Amino acid sequence: MWGDPSSSASLPPRSAMAGEQSLVESSSHWAPLEVDADESDFAIGSLFPFRGASTLDIQSFLQLNLVATISGDHGEIIDIMTSTVVATAPMHYWDLIRRFLWRRGIYHKLLNDNILDSFSDHVANSVRCNAVHLNSVFHWIRQRLATATYSTPPGRVKYFEAYMHEEFYVGRHEPSALIIWQKKNPTTDLWAGDILSKEQFDWRDVQERFGDAWEGKRFRWHILALNGDTLKSVVEDCQTIFDTFYGHPYTTMAVFSGDSEESRCYGGGKNIPNQAP
Repeated sequence: MWGDPSSSASLPPRSAMAGEQSLVESSSHWAPLEVDADESDFAIGSLFPFRGASTLDIQSFLQLNLVATISGDHGEIIDIMTSTVVATAPMHYWDLIRRFLWRRGIYHKLLNDNILDSFSDHVANSVRCNAVHLNSVFHWIRQRLATATYSTPPGRVKYFEAYMHEEFYVGRHEPSALIIWQKKNPTTDLWAGDILSKEQFDWRDVQERFGDAWEGKRFRWHILALNGDTLKSVVEDCQTIFDTFYGHPYTTMAVFSGDSEESRCYGGGKNIPNQAP
């Protein structure tokens, strides 16, 4: 199972669930696949909630609590509140889907249990915006994932892969954060490379940058693990990543005058961290 193992109690058994081993990580190579052409001109970051996350946005996010399992030759993303299949995904996205749903599960836990009440305002606002952005990305890619699942050969979804590039390198998705990261890493194209390549993208690097609880593989990306000491570690990792806009865990990151878009990313300029000198 990609998400919460407890859902097996309310869902039909899946004969293909015998394998916790990742299909992506266990493959030494894979064949290139076609990318969904209709999203080729879709602007990266255009789904980010620049005006902040509204109460309605948060309610919409909390309406779904997603896990995933394997059904035959593809994956299914299921809402455990209704046992409804809400999306499908091709198997070459096995690891990425599990990581995507782990991140969503973290945001769901922080929002649903009111854990953000203990965060500073600007951290809580940033987490809410990133949660709403993830939700928008999910709804944008759902039909495209279905198309990719049932194509011959199975296809790929460019926007989903771009989102996971940002998860790998930056850990958050404010366009201003991406701009600053790219400024400080001019020799690395944030969206270049094949996100399915184990050689190009070693997620152990993410564990080192952001914490193994935030990355999730240690817990097999099971959202039931989000309690006790694990939840405490996730909260600590989250506060490190979102603590201040200019306190990002990349120690060499600096701010250049004219780079910032924080007033677009923190809800109309409210609770914006001070700019570093």
